[in-house]
Amino acid sequence: MKKFFILLAAFALSAIVTADAQKKIPPVHRTCNESTFRRTEIILPQVKGYNCYKGDFHVHTSYSDGVVTPAGRVAEAWYDGLDIIAITDHLEGHSGVRRFFKVTAPYNKNGKPTRYVAAGSTSMPKSGKDPGVKIDFNAIHKEAESANKSKGYGLLLIKGCEMARNKLKLGHYNALFVEDLNTIYNYDIREAFRNVKKQGGIVIHNHPGNVAKYETDWHHSARKEGLISGVEIANGFSFYPQMLDRCVNEKLTLFGNTDTHGVTSHRYSTTGFYRTMTIVLAKELTEKAVKDAVLKRRTIVYSGGDLIGEEEWLSEFLNAAIDCRLLREDKEKGSRTYILTNKTSFTYTFRRGKTMHQLEPFHSLTFSFGKDKKSGKYTAPKVNVQNMWIAGYKHPTIELKKDK
Repeated sequence: MKKFFILLAAFALSAIVTADAQKKIPPVHRTCNESTFRRTEIILPQVKGYNCYKGDFHVHTSYSDGVVTPAGRVAEAWYDGLDIIAITDHLEGHSGVRRFFKVTAPYNKNGKPTRYVAAGSTSMPKSGKDPGVKIDFNAIHKEAESANKSKGYGLLLIKGCEMARNKLKLGHYNALFVEDLNTIYNYDIREAFRNVKKQGGIVIHNHPGNVAKYETDWHHSARKEGLISGVEIANGFSFYPQMLDRCVNEKLTLFGNTDTHGVTSHRYSTTGFYRTMTIVLAKELTEKAVKDAVLKRRTIVYSGGDLIGEEEWLSEFLNAAIDCRLLREDKEKGSRTYILTNKTSFTYTFRRGKTMHQLEPFHSLTFSFGKDKKSGKYTAPKVNVQNMWIAGYKHPTIELKKDK
């Protein structure tokens, strides 16, 4: 009997081994399931009935002097948590196309390199003949739109380009909300601006830098004519305080963009901050609504954890971002304690006296406020926000509205 059970066990074991050996080996074994839903969500509040859409209105692709394709820029923007992107390749120069011609040269029938014709020019050629534009810029935009649709990202893509006349030191400018990029170019950049306006687009001054050094009568007259509608007051991690003052004084729209040429994760992921962006306060994510918000100057700039803008909109934004509730009242001490709860993905840095306080995303802080010595009434809860900038290179002190 004992020998029978031993034989039975051996038979069962051999059957398992045989079955295991006969298990079908798949042609592909997935070691990790990829997901298209690893988007970084940036939670922002509704401000006075407007949604806060995150946009980058200045990026370059491999068709000009960037290293990422239009499809790559769209995917990158999605993963970075943006809602809006404008691909703004250079209208007058395309080193990426020149590199492509160099790579493909050996495959020409005659073995000679393909001649690259300059697409527009920043200086008139000696021949006196303007070469014009030789690249279909609309095709670049269509390529991005195709990727956006096929992947189902749902981003709003704004048609745009960047223009410059470097030898004249007039600066760099973005054309946005245009219909046909191929008909904008003119050697006289002021005429190019007018072409943008004819299409219902706008022009913004990019990375203005040292205004005192480069400002000329040309710039004053262009703005006076209404050819320039906005200014990039933050480019990457560079903030231009003088330009913020100009925007407030001359009623120009504020923009903050990456001007990215490389991969955004290489620059921003290691800093602990989101990529530089323009926060657009619009009713809905459509070109019409976003353009309306831009024209009416409903924008706030985010750069390196700082929020830059007009005091009115920063105050409205902070009050929408923070829930301020009365926690308790100490009548003996004559003080009221409030609890401030951050409902957004941004951190806010408050200064009280010499002490700094950080209100982290989705966390709370408590502050006590006493009575005014003259009136004897309780003072309203106010905070000096150190990571907000307003005109005059100052941090705003904002009164918080008490929630019921």
